Amino acid sequence: MTKEIKFERILVPTDGSRFARKALTHAIKIAKKLGSKIHVIIVVDPVDFPPGMFLGLLKKDKRLEESVAEFMAGVRTQARREVLAEVAICKSEGVDAIYDILSGRPVEMILKYVNGKKIDLIVIGSQGLHGLKKLKVLGSVSRKVSELAPCAVMLVH
Repeated sequence: MTKEIKFERILVPTDGSRFARKALTHAIKIAKKLGSKIHVIIVVDPVDFPPGMFLGLLKKDKRLEESVAEFMAGVRTQARREVLAEVAICKSEGVDAIYDILSGRPVEMILKYVNGKKIDLIVIGSQGLHGLKKLKVLGSVSRKVSELAPCAVMLVH
């Protein structure tokens, strides 16, 4: 007796990289065939901010705190633009899509979202926009997500 596999809710974590865009393309194809809903998320990781900003926070300088707040607002604005563009691509293809912007460590936030929204499939790019961090293959977000996720994961190259 075989149980039918259903992917009703597909998660596509994005970072604006070409691999994330390719993952979205694959997710759209699957969603169109199965009538799935796509969830596009982006995770803003404070660890990726310029280190000088955090060193300056140790002094609790008022101007620096304002600069950090402005920087954070800019990052969130750019993240919003990116996810809205991807949601627009989904909708132009006739696929229902929603988005969210999360703050924290990417792997933890992706897995928390998966559990909270009862995601059936994660479609994620095999590499992201992390410059030298791309060399740290053993620490990649996609690898950790694929190992720890409670649902199916598709890695897109």
